Amino acid sequence: MKLLLIILLDFITGTLCLSFGVRQLSTGLENINKNRMKNIIRRFTSNVFTAFITGIILTALVQSSTAITIMTVGFVNSGLMQLTQAVGIIYGANIGTTVTAQLMSFRLTDYALYIIAAGLVINLVSRKHSVKGIAKAITGFGLMFLGLKILNTGVPLIKESETVYNLFLTYGKNQYTGLIIGIIITMLVQSSSATVGLTIVLFNAGLISFEAALGLTIGDNIGTCITAQIASIGTNLSARRTAWSHTLYNIIGAVCAIILLKPFANLIIAVTSALGQDKTRLIANAHTIFNVLSAIVFLPLTKLYVKFIETVVHD
Repeated sequence: MKLLLIILLDFITGTLCLSFGVRQLSTGLENINKNRMKNIIRRFTSNVFTAFITGIILTALVQSSTAITIMTVGFVNSGLMQLTQAVGIIYGANIGTTVTAQLMSFRLTDYALYIIAAGLVINLVSRKHSVKGIAKAITGFGLMFLGLKILNTGVPLIKESETVYNLFLTYGKNQYTGLIIGIIITMLVQSSSATVGLTIVLFNAGLISFEAALGLTIGDNIGTCITAQIASIGTNLSARRTAWSHTLYNIIGAVCAIILLKPFANLIIAVTSALGQDKTRLIANAHTIFNVLSAIVFLPLTKLYVKFIETVVHD
């Protein structure tokens, strides 16, 4: 019973640190770039392709696809942007947010406390708003890796507990179970990056299969859509269509990936091997490849997709 309690506390603490760290990182970066982001969105979204590139760059800068999507919903609601442009930004935002997962796949957990300390010191000695934003981002970056470190320390305890270990062995092999859990966890923590970080830890520890890990990674793309749906409540029809274009885009992509899971898994393994990386990078690469493939498929079909959204989502 004591071991189960320690495992549970490690899991909760690690997940909270990871989720809060990702949020601090994105909030800090967003505070630095907020005005610049609005100007970029206004100037560089004249067509779907430039909107797509803008979505990638802005999300990579602020590390939050949620922030960019909510901002896009707001622009459409105020009439400053058309649905076609918004859809392009959404394609790009899904790719830009994968940078966080790539960072988490590096072994930086031993430096977590030093990174947090550096962020806190900068925050204490500086009075400039922009520098404080950088400090907040650095602290969040450190907290993110501290969360991963805490989750990693719980792995040996899980293997010691026959009950918990058998639970993972029983339910940690199925991609559909992973998909559902990925959706639920991401809806709860409001961060697809945090869910991917958790998946990296579980997969690298051998607690879940590659198929289940892919299910979790694909599921987090659906779970993250809940924020845009909430943001669209009380907005006009165009803004609601924007939120639904984000949701249906991720759902369609997820369904296709689950149906074609075996060739998708083989592609990830082949790409990771071609890059000279080991299996610890598989999940981060899966997150990136999934979103890149979705954009490649949807970009040429944007006009049809927009018509589909306008047909499905109406007054």
